[in-house]
Amino acid sequence: MSFEAETARDLAREAIALAMRLQGRVKVRDKGGGNGPVTEADLAVEKLLLEGLSAAFPGDPVLSEETRTKIHLPVPRTWCVDPIDGTREYVDGREEYAVHVGLLEEGVPVAGAVALPGRLIWGGRGGTFVEEEGGARRVALEPLSDLARATVVHTRRHMTPALRHMLDRLGAARCVPMGGIGYKVSRILLGEAHAMLHDRGTTWWDSVAPAALLLGAGGTVTDARGRPLDYATDTRHRDGLLFAVPGLLSPIRARLGPA
Repeated sequence: MSFEAETARDLAREAIALAMRLQGRVKVRDKGGGNGPVTEADLAVEKLLLEGLSAAFPGDPVLSEETRTKIHLPVPRTWCVDPIDGTREYVDGREEYAVHVGLLEEGVPVAGAVALPGRLIWGGRGGTFVEEEGGARRVALEPLSDLARATVVHTRRHMTPALRHMLDRLGAARCVPMGGIGYKVSRILLGEAHAMLHDRGTTWWDSVAPAALLLGAGGTVTDARGRPLDYATDTRHRDGLLFAVPGLLSPIRARLGPA
């Protein structure tokens, strides 16, 4: 496994431990502009991650949610960090949050880690691994093409009429609301779900680490219309996200209509 993936793993492990220690003990404020809450934990975790990445890769730019450093596109290599993905869940005392550390190279998510309370998923090119209870196992996603057998995870807090219509058209066996994007994608990697559909705009720090892990496990990563994600011209994904196990993208696109 690459030094980049191992560094992302080690930093994410340290960061989630810090986030867990601080949960329930930090002040919360609203960032304004519809950008949601931020806590002292977000800032402390971000500081840990930025310092660690700067020490390991001093020449690499880092795009992080709370700092929002300007990135001049296109850029050959960029780290994307979300200190606490799912801050609202974190504030509410839920465990549906995650730390994201991901690397883009030439517009492709190639390495990363998503750390959750009690679990750490890391890897990218060369494979994706789950670390839990002191051990590690390689992720092997089961292909699926039958939506009638699929579990689709989606946002709990940002349900829209458009997303409800999309979910109804899918006809999946189960549609389950839950917290942050990293947490939702972890359900796919842990074998508890088969796809994630998100129709709202997102950013690179939301998607890069989970995308690197899903791609490393053989899954598919597109926008909500089934088109390749743009990691070259805009740090936002304006048409949502659709992440899935192998074999499920085509049936989903057939149900939702042309891109």
